[in-house]
Amino acid sequence: SCYDAEGTYLLFQALKEKLEKKPWIPTSMGDKFLYLYQYYHDYMRPFGEVLTDMERRGIRVNAKDYLANIEIQARQDRVHHTDVFRQWASSKIGPNGLAINLGSATQLGTFLFGGSTNEKTKEPTETVRVFRVPRVEISDEAMEAYRERDAANAAAQQENANGEDSAQDYLDTLKAAELKDLCKEYDLKVSGKKSELQERLRGFLLTKQEKNGLLPEDLDAMSEEELEDECTSRGLSTGSLKQMKKKLLNDIHYQYEMKSATTPKDSDGFASISEALESAALESNVVKEILDNVKSKAQEEPKWIDVTVTSIGMKPDKFTAGGAPSVTADVLRNL
Repeated sequence: SCYDAEGTYLLFQALKEKLEKKPWIPTSMGDKFLYLYQYYHDYMRPFGEVLTDMERRGIRVNAKDYLANIEIQARQDRVHHTDVFRQWASSKIGPNGLAINLGSATQLGTFLFGGSTNEKTKEPTETVRVFRVPRVEISDEAMEAYRERDAANAAAQQENANGEDSAQDYLDTLKAAELKDLCKEYDLKVSGKKSELQERLRGFLLTKQEKNGLLPEDLDAMSEEELEDECTSRGLSTGSLKQMKKKLLNDIHYQYEMKSATTPKDSDGFASISEALESAALESNVVKEILDNVKSKAQEEPKWIDVTVTSIGMKPDKFTAGGAPSVTADVLRNL
């Protein structure tokens, strides 16, 4: 502190000497001048005291109305300009533009300047980045745009390679464990891949819905003679009761998979499977519980949203200390 005090005093002496030698205005006599030190003493010192008084005491304003209204207007302006920017961004990159976080330098940098070279590392920046964002931070407008996009994509995906309609049914949304639970409920084999379980169940449900085929549950009620006749009609060899039931069960499973494979996977086929599952849910608590779980999950909104930010390829003219394109207020103002 002593060093600072001495340095300030020496600086004062040096500046005072300079100001005392620099003319300011002529005196009333006209042949002499007042010097800038007089100006400093008469005006700048009192003005400095006024400034310190203002800082210490503050300035009286109508805070009750004026500042409150200014704050409201500022918030409204922020919402308006944020919306304008996001609408413009969405015109460039679709629904993801409505979900851009304007407070994220990384997201803004990717959107505006992705693909440009980092000045320090000389590496190109990413042109596409996916940001995992909490649902609560995504506007309802952006979510609605995402739903419309997903619906359009789903409709487009219904066209398969042959140009025929293709659709998903409830079974496509079930996990392998849930598919096996359904198979157990109907005494179907639980072995095989997930796709095989789905085909097996589709064939069973369609057969049960149409009521024109042999079901696994029917085998226990059949006599030995009926089992023999059924094996013969299907081209299967006969044997003991256990052997004939096993052969017929395998043949039934095969028929289920064939029926599922030949059922059109269009909106009509989807409706058939859905109706069969809805009908089965009325008779089985297991099916009802699984179906209710599927419907519940379909209605739930995700906790996280993947926001894909794609660059529009603008050229940066200012960079951060780390070499990345800068997106500070002055940069955005110039853009």
